[in-house]
Amino acid sequence: MKILLIKFAALGDVLRTISLLPAIKKKWKNSEITFFTKKEAKDLFRNNFYISKLLIYNKENIKELEKEYFDLVINLDEDYEACSLATRIRKKELRGFYLKDGKIVPTPSAREWFSMSAFGKKTPKIKGMPYNDYLKKKNKKTWQQLMSEIIGINVKDCSLPYTLSPKQKKFALDFARRYNLNRNNLIIGLNTGAGGKWPAKNLSIEKTAKLAEKLYKDLNAQVILFGGPEEIERNNEIVAKAKVPIINAGCGNDLFEFPALISLCHLFITSDTFGMHLAIALKRKIIAFFGPTSAAEIELFGLGEKIIARHPCYCCYKPDCKADSAYSIEEIFQKTKELLKTKITIIITAFKEPKLGETLKSILRQKIKYPHEIIVSAPDKGTIGIVKNYAKKYKQIKLFKDPGKGKSFALNLLLKKLKNSKSDILILTDGDVVLEDNSINEISKIFNDPFVGCTTGRVLSANPKNNKFGYWSHLLADAGAHRMRAELDEQGKFLECSGYLFAFRNNRIINQIPLDVAEDSIIPYYFWKQGYKIKYTPKAKVFVKNPTHFKDWLKQRKRTAKAHETLTKYAPDFPKIKSFKNEATRVFWALQYPKNLKELVWTIQLIYARLYMWLSVFYDTYFRGKYYQDAWERIESTKI
Repeated sequence: MKILLIKFAALGDVLRTISLLPAIKKKWKNSEITFFTKKEAKDLFRNNFYISKLLIYNKENIKELEKEYFDLVINLDEDYEACSLATRIRKKELRGFYLKDGKIVPTPSAREWFSMSAFGKKTPKIKGMPYNDYLKKKNKKTWQQLMSEIIGINVKDCSLPYTLSPKQKKFALDFARRYNLNRNNLIIGLNTGAGGKWPAKNLSIEKTAKLAEKLYKDLNAQVILFGGPEEIERNNEIVAKAKVPIINAGCGNDLFEFPALISLCHLFITSDTFGMHLAIALKRKIIAFFGPTSAAEIELFGLGEKIIARHPCYCCYKPDCKADSAYSIEEIFQKTKELLKTKITIIITAFKEPKLGETLKSILRQKIKYPHEIIVSAPDKGTIGIVKNYAKKYKQIKLFKDPGKGKSFALNLLLKKLKNSKSDILILTDGDVVLEDNSINEISKIFNDPFVGCTTGRVLSANPKNNKFGYWSHLLADAGAHRMRAELDEQGKFLECSGYLFAFRNNRIINQIPLDVAEDSIIPYYFWKQGYKIKYTPKAKVFVKNPTHFKDWLKQRKRTAKAHETLTKYAPDFPKIKSFKNEATRVFWALQYPKNLKELVWTIQLIYARLYMWLSVFYDTYFRGKYYQDAWERIESTKI
């Protein structure tokens, strides 16, 4: 299916149109998407894998488009030129806006948006406002919701993909070194100007200077000031008026530099501007304030807070709007302070775990530095009873009754429930492990780096090493998983996590986990594709009881391997780490591990056992069609 998407508008509009691409691609999986835009927006599509072709507006490309035939043309611009092009192009279907008798008109699905736009009816006036402006102010839908309804896609599938290039990351790091910026310290970006079109979007020079002082003095934040070409004098005055040091990022940053510099910030305070949309794309925490324009239309994707001017003039869309006088720096500061409090949710998935109390105790005895809750997901009466008893004594413990259809099924229900929660970080572990002291703090503090999306702890065997199966578990954990993750982390490459202990940001990147893959591999992949780093945190340790006889060992290992064989079904470019090929190339790691002859014999036996396991997986998967399926399944000899 060939799809043409036309968007000529301002950069911020083009950027939020990009957020529709994942949903379009999900609905029409095998589609070829051509995006037609102006040359100023070209760099916004860097590393965008949702489009097949990017065409820049010029006469040659218009002629090329007029020769082609598209199954679907989507024009979201109420612009004469865009509508004219959408009308002329040969197509099966058009959604959005087009020309009829020389006038811009909407297709049926676009009427709601059209009615509240500048082209909508002005009469009758309501509360002294033109009818279209009244509808605009009354509207509660986000722009993404309205556009999704025009196109016919699911708004829940929208996300804003933007990945910095290696050169951009280097530019940001060079800037950080130049100004002695340390990622372990709090860095806040101020983007309080908005050019000349909407003066009331601006936070005044005086208020911006005072806000910078509060951020520096009360939060010990390093403040970076951003601006556009029209704000050079304004920003210089802010720096001069503030009685604290402010780093002036300059007002001439292009689409290479601007995103790179925003990426340095842990939090971005901004008006309704292009910078706001970039910060959203970069998944930074955001405080956005609104005066003359609609706050309802802006989708923050769970990244922050909106501050709406308490003024009758709010959302009037008038150049002489007076709403800016109502911006409160105290409100902005308090919202900032609240948003910076990292909150975590620890999720324990458990099924028939009589010793779940040992897992809970290993968490409860830790001096966790962050506001947190512990949610235990369980389907069976025995485990539920244990949770209820602990919940009576510890208010941070909560029960989630899952329907007993498997771990990933339960996690999908929980993720949906937690999507709009205040939790910043979700930490996943199992009900049959023991976490080492301070492991929660260790895994949580990794997220001080805004580039990190997902991290995993170090798995250690709880079995004695003086028998064959205990030795196998130590070798696979130490010479296998630990060494591989440490190496990949050092190289900055993708790494798979361990379901025994891993954590990720609760920022709507994970909507649903497929039920026939390993959740600890597909979740980090989703973050990796959005440009995040996946980190290894070896100081966050978790002790795991492993099988004590071959039948259980084979059952557990086959199940894990099968869960990785289906990953490419959802991610054709998945960089598989757990595979026969990778394991075969690292067999010498295993041979370096034994300390005596007995351990060497056990090591050789393990190599043959792993070979047998992989052959069995391939036979089951490719000849018998027996793939991994989500379900609760106990391995009795692994219970703590």
